Amino acid sequence: MTGKRPHMTLMRRIYLFLFFFAITLFILLGVDYYQNKYVLEPLERQTSNIYSISRFMNSVESILRVLDSYRWDYGDSDVLLETLQQEGGRATQHLGNIAKDLADVGEEQHLLARAADTTYITFSKSLATIVDCLQNGDAAGASGEYYTRTEPCGGYLRQYTQQLLEVAIRENQNAYLHTIILKRELANLQVLAVIGCIVLGAVLVVLMRQLLVPVRELALASQQIGEGNFDIEDVKVVRADEIGSMANAFNEMKRSMKNRVQLLNEKNEMERALHRRETEALEMQTLMEREKLQQLRSQINPHFLFNTLNVIQYTAKQEDADRTATLLTSLASLFRYTLASNEEQVPLAQEVRIIDSLYLLYHVRFGDRMRLEWRISPDIDLTETMVPSFLLQPLVENAFHHGLGPKESGGMVRIRINARAGWLYISVLDNGMGIAPEKLEALRANLQNTPTHGEHIGIYNVASRLRLMGEGCELKLYSREGMLTRAAMRLPLVLQQEEEETDAEDPDC
Repeated sequence: MTGKRPHMTLMRRIYLFLFFFAITLFILLGVDYYQNKYVLEPLERQTSNIYSISRFMNSVESILRVLDSYRWDYGDSDVLLETLQQEGGRATQHLGNIAKDLADVGEEQHLLARAADTTYITFSKSLATIVDCLQNGDAAGASGEYYTRTEPCGGYLRQYTQQLLEVAIRENQNAYLHTIILKRELANLQVLAVIGCIVLGAVLVVLMRQLLVPVRELALASQQIGEGNFDIEDVKVVRADEIGSMANAFNEMKRSMKNRVQLLNEKNEMERALHRRETEALEMQTLMEREKLQQLRSQINPHFLFNTLNVIQYTAKQEDADRTATLLTSLASLFRYTLASNEEQVPLAQEVRIIDSLYLLYHVRFGDRMRLEWRISPDIDLTETMVPSFLLQPLVENAFHHGLGPKESGGMVRIRINARAGWLYISVLDNGMGIAPEKLEALRANLQNTPTHGEHIGIYNVASRLRLMGEGCELKLYSREGMLTRAAMRLPLVLQQEEEETDAEDPDC
């Protein structure tokens, strides 16, 4: 079983690159040092030596030429003395620069240099004698010194210097040829070192690109995550080094953060929904209490009011005031339903009876100017269908009071009830005054955000209670100014039998 080949880490790659780069740089610097030390410097010394020999020979030739052309009997000794001093100083300086050490030059060149040096000492002494004679005005002594010692010594010195120059040039040519060959070899080695540096530089560029591309992708992905975008694609992992490990860790961190943010959003959404439901429930409870207070108008004892209404009803029957007795009966029914109906669900038949009692009161007051029409689907059992209490009364009363009341010719309120697909649909339509468009928009807005004071509290209460029944339950208003107003409700179709079965299943009921 063969194991998986381990990948080289990024740090090892960097160290390996630095190692080879240091070796290449060391080779390049070593070649340059060797070339300067053993090629250029010897060649420069040999060239400088030839230059010194040539300059020394020129100075000696100048001295001999000046002495040979000088007229000893009438010549200008001052010019001669100045020339001898100048050229003698130059010759001495150049002679000192000529290489004489056997370790630096060949044996033949060493012997010739030593002979030239010894001969020049004698030549210098002879020149000093000539100078002394000329300064003392002894032209004949100076002339004799020149012809007896200086001229022969100068001839030997010229010969030795000429031979030394030839030998130096010959040896320099040999050394130059060897240097050229060595320089070419060193140049080839330098080219190889430069090529190695270029290759290492290219490898460095590739490594930096492989390093920077994932880092750039990580930076862009981090920026997207910082802006709240967790749906970006994972950073591609094509490496098995530290960068690849960092990319894997980044992808895992992004997915973890995304899950955490989703959980937090869901939790916040649930908390907001729960808070909204609780707020709506409190608002509905407040509205119901205010509605009851608005309907009662006082804190009269219900039993006292019932007894009073019964007394008035009995008195009306005793006086044969049947119409008055009927009105009192309807009023007592309305008041009794208002006080006793605290249940969340009541039979739809009970709501219908209360609307009939309310209509009886309005009909006695307005006569045939106000009419009520029921359109109930035959497949609806009013006694078994359950609806929230006080569901129709605020809408019908609003239609009588605001829709038909201000209209001189009166009108009709039509209540339509039908069911389909598990939903109960109830609409209250009147052909009264209608609602102005701007007021209709305000009413519709208040149906979504229930106000705590003002008019139409009963309608807002109905809308709030429908919203609490669940999604899809709603109250909508439609109107045309001067023509009609329609309030349409949609709520679940709940039968009394279903409620009883649910209560039987609940052991706490």
